[in-house]
Amino acid sequence: KGLTVRVLNGSGETGKGGAAADFLKGLGYEIGGTGNADNYDYEKTTITIKKDKETLLNTLKTDLATKYTIGTTSATLASSESVDAVAIIGKN
Repeated sequence: KGLTVRVLNGSGETGKGGAAADFLKGLGYEIGGTGNADNYDYEKTTITIKKDKETLLNTLKTDLATKYTIGTTSATLASSESVDAVAIIGKN
């Protein structure tokens, strides 16, 4: 898909971030790491993407929406980041 995504668990549910990373990998995304989000209070999944990859935001959003409730999305990821997008998986 031409996109490297870091998947973070924002739900507090053990294994949810890893499961989302496996799901995206199965769809052809590169996974640029997994981990925990800054907190576990994310009700919905959030996506941030680099401005120069913004055309792929809807594709990523649509793919994630088949399994997760999508909240905010934005093309505000710093260009210095080592990945193209960050998905924080929420509780729903």
